[in-house]
Amino acid sequence: MRISTLKKSALIAASTALALTGLLAGTGSAQAAGSGPGGATNIRGTDPGDTDLMIERLCEQEGSLTGVYGALNVDTGEFKTRDEYLEDVFGLWEPAGPWELFRGWCGYAESSTWSIKGEPERTSPWIGNRGSKDDKETFVSGYSTKTFARKSVGASISLSIAKSIFSGTVGGTAGYEWGWEKTSSFERRSEKTIPPCTQVAVTWTPYQRVVRVNPVFYVEDYEWNKGDGRKTVHSWRDRGYNTIYSYGYYIDGTSDKLLPNGQPDGREDKVEEKLDPKTCAQ
Repeated sequence: MRISTLKKSALIAASTALALTGLLAGTGSAQAAGSGPGGATNIRGTDPGDTDLMIERLCEQEGSLTGVYGALNVDTGEFKTRDEYLEDVFGLWEPAGPWELFRGWCGYAESSTWSIKGEPERTSPWIGNRGSKDDKETFVSGYSTKTFARKSVGASISLSIAKSIFSGTVGGTAGYEWGWEKTSSFERRSEKTIPPCTQVAVTWTPYQRVVRVNPVFYVEDYEWNKGDGRKTVHSWRDRGYNTIYSYGYYIDGTSDKLLPNGQPDGREDKVEEKLDPKTCAQ
């Protein structure tokens, strides 16, 4: 056992763990206590340290039947996972000195959704006209909808986690527009005029929907020991609320929008590029 120097510590028997399950969902404003996503309270700016990164690291752990565990140094703001705490700070899962311990469950709560215009994508081959007069050609263009997700904190999000978040009820408020994992495609033929010494292609600009979720943490147990015995409560730092999040840590899922008929929603455009006059008829 390796024990770091602490001002005060106490060793008592570990409390019995409780196994609970639950799903957190909902919407709300970002700042007021208890009115955030999933009814959570924002702790960013009110607790020490980088709370965005703390929630990210806390909830990235592989959970056990009794939940996920974390340790917060309330003097420095340093966060450690359970394994790190046992290895680096104290050989037992006991609060000591400025280190306070907590256990609970993580979930993903939808906070907002909005529409954007995606990047144009060329959907047909280029067809050139090196003559001296207009030409007409039939263009075949094809497109398939896309989905992706990104995190504001930490490494890139894995596809499996993104699917578990966005393929269920999250995003449901977006209605038929939310096309996550609903692959839709088209192939179109259209006749277009190609000016002299010009090449033409067809592009597709997808209209997209973004759904933002905030990872939230539900507190089961919160413990500290300031030298007068181990104290255990069931809210975050004994403040009366047990569901927390950090405003700057979010995950955005982006999906091409769908029309009511299930087809991709977007805009088709004809794009032109001039060719080298030396290669064209005069």
